[in-house]
Amino acid sequence: PPTAFLRFVVDLFVCVSYLDGILGTKSITLTTFLLFTVTYSAWLVVFHRGKQSGEGPHPSWLLTLFCLACVSQFISILGLHFGWLWLLPMITAGLMSAIRQRFLGVIAAFSLWLSSSVASIVVVHRWDPNSQLMLLLTFILVFGFVSTIRELALAHTRMQQLITALQGSNAELEAAHTRLQEYTNQVEDLSAMRERNRIAREIHDTLGHSLTLLSVQLETATRLEERCDDGLHEELLEARRVARECLTDVRHSVAALRPDSAIVGSFNEALRRLVAEFEMTCHETEITLDLEEATHTLSPELRMALYRCAQEALTNIRKHASATKVLLRLSTSEEQAELTVLDNGQGCTSQDGRSVSGFGLLGMRERVMLLDGVLRVGPQAGRGWRVEVVIPSSIASTAMRAGTTRDGA
Repeated sequence: PPTAFLRFVVDLFVCVSYLDGILGTKSITLTTFLLFTVTYSAWLVVFHRGKQSGEGPHPSWLLTLFCLACVSQFISILGLHFGWLWLLPMITAGLMSAIRQRFLGVIAAFSLWLSSSVASIVVVHRWDPNSQLMLLLTFILVFGFVSTIRELALAHTRMQQLITALQGSNAELEAAHTRLQEYTNQVEDLSAMRERNRIAREIHDTLGHSLTLLSVQLETATRLEERCDDGLHEELLEARRVARECLTDVRHSVAALRPDSAIVGSFNEALRRLVAEFEMTCHETEITLDLEEATHTLSPELRMALYRCAQEALTNIRKHASATKVLLRLSTSEEQAELTVLDNGQGCTSQDGRSVSGFGLLGMRERVMLLDGVLRVGPQAGRGWRVEVVIPSSIASTAMRAGTTRDGA
């Protein structure tokens, strides 16, 4: 529907046309006055009560204005002054530009010009080419001007809609940016926490193991000194070697805790060296290493996890079990790798026992969980303790890489 300013302008020109027709007529009859007044009043009422349909002005509204504008021209036959009577059809011709089908709008405007042209010929009883040409050009200019104004108004409306949509998009983008920043902070905090856990796990598995060996060897050296045994010198040399390895582990930890070089190369050889270290510090314990023939190549991540679990299990046996026999078994296949450590020492029957509450067990669980594996720890039937690690071989490398990325390694 027309805007408030457009309504005001249209009302002004319609009133001018109406007053010119009334006041410019020397002698006007009551019938002519009433017919002229009713026609213009009806046009104004319809114009102000115009309604919008889904695709623009309602067709019935435009059709009614069109008919009233055509009729208003022929009232001049009754003797009215013709000076401004063409204004109402001209305004209506401009409104015809609102028709969605532009061709129909042009036809309607042309029809209004034609009715005005015919009315002028009938009133003056002659055809003036110059007057008709000027009238046609005036109708064309009005139709084109109103069409341009209407397109500009529609473009402005679309621009406002785009601006509103853009503001909404900006608000959504800002909200998404805020959420992303919050998620980033959470990821940083989580990564820092996981990195701390990883560092603690690595320090326990490397430095803790070396310090345990050093403590056992120094105790042995103390006993040998009391007995004046000739093996004291050998034990001191071994303790010095372990101390050097401990210092190396500390340096590795400070240098971002990269995987221990102990398992570089043959994994079986690394386990044999681990067992040899155990035998050197626990002379009273007999350890059996059972390495089944490997049928599947293990990834570096999987080898590291199995090595650390075996290292922690032997460290716990050395510190707490007082065992006389230990079995360390490793079996591999295309589906999984299984590590089992058994001892006949002091079993644990309480959930608060040494293998349940220690930090070493927590580190073992974290390593195994990163590879989607299973850790089973518990007492054996009768006496002793059992540690069993089962990790799928096919997904170990992928899972560990994902866990390492999350941990910031």
